Amino acid sequence: MQQRTYDFLAKLKVPMLTFGGELIGEAVELTMEDLRHHQFISLADIESMLADRFHCSPGAADRRLRRAMDMTEFRAGEYPNPELEKLRVQYRVDVWSVKKFIYAAARSLMKNE
Repeated sequence: MQQRTYDFLAKLKVPMLTFGGELIGEAVELTMEDLRHHQFISLADIESMLADRFHCSPGAADRRLRRAMDMTEFRAGEYPNPELEKLRVQYRVDVWSVKKFIYAAARSLMKNE
């Protein structure tokens, strides 16, 4: 994972020192690569690629991504997380899902390149 992606996700309070945080970072970078080529990548495809890369099952990758997303939303006793709220407003997201978060983070990082 690139340092820029790590810093961005850490600012959003993604638990980067966990396996789920690392998976989110890799998922964001996979999504950015596909978006650069004007392609769509499904969450199932992301989980499958992460499972291959990190030697786990797609189900385990899914659980870790969801757990990291839950931790992100309620981290540090702050609700709402100010940086996450800024991203939510920017991409008009009412309720976060793992897929929406990954795509919003990827778009935000690409916009700032």
